Amino acid sequence: MTHVASPTRPIGDPDRALDCEEALETALKHLSEDDTLREEDIEAQLMQGGLAAGWEESELQTAIADLRRNAALGLQGLSE
Repeated sequence: MTHVASPTRPIGDPDRALDCEEALETALKHLSEDDTLREEDIEAQLMQGGLAAGWEESELQTAIADLRRNAALGLQGLSE
């Protein structure tokens, strides 16, 4: 299972969503180094690791969607 950092802020804190995205982004960097993993495998590992770390499923789904959107924008040259 992939290690995902645990939440440090309580549910309802406005910065918790960003913390979740950052935790997944760090885990994603490690998973991306494995050329044998498919996108579905990576997402499943992020979800499993995130749930084990204490994140809510809805938070993880939102953060994964945001990471996908950010990656798509990067491919279009619209990100920083």
